Amino acid sequence: MKNYNIKYDERTIEKIYQENLSYAQEMLASLEVVEGRKPDTKSLSGWVYEQTIRYCLSKELKALGLSPVIKEQVPLYGRVKIDLLVDKVAIEIKSRGVFSKNTERYKRYRAKVEERGWVYFYLTRREGYAPYRSIAESIFGKDKSFFLDKEGEWERFVKEVVKYLEKMKITKEVL
Repeated sequence: MKNYNIKYDERTIEKIYQENLSYAQEMLASLEVVEGRKPDTKSLSGWVYEQTIRYCLSKELKALGLSPVIKEQVPLYGRVKIDLLVDKVAIEIKSRGVFSKNTERYKRYRAKVEERGWVYFYLTRREGYAPYRSIAESIFGKDKSFFLDKEGEWERFVKEVVKYLEKMKITKEVL
């Protein structure tokens, strides 16, 4: 079993996210055309959160001696994109949880992800509404759903990503 020395946890990830979101808003406000107005958009916070997760995950994997290909916004089909693809681990990242109207589409996405031979993970910064947490777990599976408002979830996430990366490496070697 691999010795895991996890570098980050839920609190440090939140701190990195908040600091970088604030910095991004300041930098965008400094653009001449913005005239000092501070942007407050969902898409910016979501993008900064995705970047935070990518950054922290890549550091964790590197510390474990792994260097998989990591891609962002990978086309799945039509206009649908995967937030983060780590080798064959497709990760749906949400800064504010899932909403009930999204559940059916995630079922379709999961089917398409699995058709490609990928595994589909769901990671969110927080999900305070228990029914939505249960919905996410039913769509993605409890072992592939991660809620960073709960202590220990980041470590569990990293371990699951590593488990699938190693499983896929073994599969490649056998083929």
